[in-house]
Amino acid sequence: MRLLLLLGLAACCLPAAAERADKDQPTIIEADRGVFDELKQVNVVSGRATLTRGTMRIAGERMELRTAADGYRSALVTAGSDGLATFRQRRDPTRPGVEEYVEGAAERIEWDEKTESVRFVNRAQWRRLENGVVRDEITGQVISYDAASATYRIEGGEQGGGRVRAVIAPRATEAPRVPPAPLRAEDQLPAGRK
Repeated sequence: MRLLLLLGLAACCLPAAAERADKDQPTIIEADRGVFDELKQVNVVSGRATLTRGTMRIAGERMELRTAADGYRSALVTAGSDGLATFRQRRDPTRPGVEEYVEGAAERIEWDEKTESVRFVNRAQWRRLENGVVRDEITGQVISYDAASATYRIEGGEQGGGRVRAVIAPRATEAPRVPPAPLRAEDQLPAGRK
């Protein structure tokens, strides 16, 4: 039995969309080998394949990138044997001094530029980082991430008893204040600090 769970993580964390400036950046594809079909608008690359667009980076063993008639792109990225394909993107800042990234991994990643969505399939993992510290984590069989609305849909699979898991960090209303260290006289400082 598949368990469907729609997490409105916006209730527990500040909503932030994918980095808007990424839309204006070129799409860069790198791999060990590839076939680029201009007539069909399909590019298939393999061997350490990466797609980079501004702060967004998707990597895997094989990638199929398609360009639709309206110019929007979509990519299907798969991992090598026993590995996981990866995704990482910066989010638009919502609080001063806080840099947020989202990261995900799965056996297969489906990216859609038009809908601003990413789907992680099989052994799916997702996490949100603030200033390099993991704040939220989600695991399941399938995770669908809608960057425009900062929402997630998670499906449990046969593995793990059909369950999904979300770990959501508590939010402090204000950064903890650390009292300043007391001042010491110069003759009390350790050697080399005078």
